[in-house]
Amino acid sequence: MPLLSVLLVRTALCWLAAGMAMGALLLASKAAPLPAGVFRLFHVHSEAVLIGWMVQLAMGVAWWILPKFPRLPERGPAAPVWAAWLLLNIGVVLGGVGQSVGASDAVVMAGRVAELLAAAAFAAAALPRVKAFGR
Repeated sequence: MPLLSVLLVRTALCWLAAGMAMGALLLASKAAPLPAGVFRLFHVHSEAVLIGWMVQLAMGVAWWILPKFPRLPERGPAAPVWAAWLLLNIGVVLGGVGQSVGASDAVVMAGRVAELLAAAAFAAAALPRVKAFGR
């Protein structure tokens, strides 16, 4: 498995663990008296699980499993995927934490733009490797 795939999958698993912990706190707060601020974790929880875990895991597996090129570098340029990893994680933090702490709409929008740029960067790197079966 290439280094970038390992990094994307491991980071996705970290987001999953964080999302599960926040989800457990959110559920526990319904049954036990916990501080009222626990409900502010909802946005971070949903951002961590939906974007941080699911999208990043899909990107990591896709970078690993898509067909390789017959020439070097066999997976194509890695710089856009590094940028996608960085932008996606910045976007998850800005989007989720920004909403939870009541930051300005500009901070949350910056997070969403970072996530969009991450998807575009990854697509630019991965789409040339997509081809019909057997070709």
